Amino acid sequence: MSFQQLDRYLTACITEKKIPGIVCWVGTSKKTLFFEARGFAQLIPGKVNINKNTIFDLASITKPLATALSIMFLYEKKQLRLNDRVRTFLPMSASCATGQKTIKQLLTHTAGLPAWFPLYLLPQQERLQYLASVASKNKGVLYSCLGYILLGMIVEKVTNLRLDRFCKEYIFRPLGLSNTMFGPIKKKNVAATEFGNKYEEQTAAQHGKTKAIKWRNYVLKGEVHDGNSFYGFNGVSGNAGLFSTARELAKLVRVYTAGGIVSKKTVKMMTRVQTNGKEKRGLGWIINPFPNFVSSRSFYHSGFTGTMCLVDPIKDSIVVFLTNAVHPVVRADLMPEVRQRLVEITAKTMA
Repeated sequence: MSFQQLDRYLTACITEKKIPGIVCWVGTSKKTLFFEARGFAQLIPGKVNINKNTIFDLASITKPLATALSIMFLYEKKQLRLNDRVRTFLPMSASCATGQKTIKQLLTHTAGLPAWFPLYLLPQQERLQYLASVASKNKGVLYSCLGYILLGMIVEKVTNLRLDRFCKEYIFRPLGLSNTMFGPIKKKNVAATEFGNKYEEQTAAQHGKTKAIKWRNYVLKGEVHDGNSFYGFNGVSGNAGLFSTARELAKLVRVYTAGGIVSKKTVKMMTRVQTNGKEKRGLGWIINPFPNFVSSRSFYHSGFTGTMCLVDPIKDSIVVFLTNAVHPVVRADLMPEVRQRLVEITAKTMA
């Protein structure tokens, strides 16, 4: 099995300056088949080479492998039920629209919450009230960072532990994952993301006054890129904030799919289609994201910073693809094509 085509493609992404740096891990539940690093962890103010142990901001991969996994861990411990309503855990939402929604609806992005809002523009005491009242009657899939922020709050309410502490105690440390954690990351070997928060600032300005925010004006490195996580929740929230390496993320996924964190029965529940309509969602995962290349049982998630994790249990394949695509500036339309091409090449190689 030769991965020369994949290697050439990754190298081209660097030489054509699409992406500063890449670490790609491809394997099965038992074997590593391809593991390479290309390019740079940082371009400004000076170039820093990337390596296989470079730590990346995983962005929204936080959702399935920290937040949803924590919720399902608590589900197995019978500390919550998927049909429990938000109001059970956040009493102030009892008379509000969001309070009527269930944990399952939050997990599957069917709670009708907006995709995004810069919560940090609101006074701290008003943020939860906003989340409590913002849900709509829409029953379809609407990808929502806000829903996962609520899930992170629910984990904290049930356990009396902040989300990062819970994940460390019950998921990451038992697996010996020393480079998988919420930030800030003090270690040097970390991939940089954006120079400042210009993209966030421009997007937030569409929702309110932003002058009071102390926007970051330096290269973001070891701090979560996501604005809600950083400005609103000190880097720890259910939508973003997790960092890891390709090696450790691959290990986490392997143990998870083997039933080593939650049971195999729960893994199957999380990774089967739970929604109606065109967009197929599991509990934390996107299901069958690349139907032309992988099986219908495959599950996947990506992150805004340029990250991706794909598992095909039928073909026994795992792809971990970590990049710093938002460094030094955000190009929001860059990664979909890159990810699809990567999946296409990998699937054909492993066929």
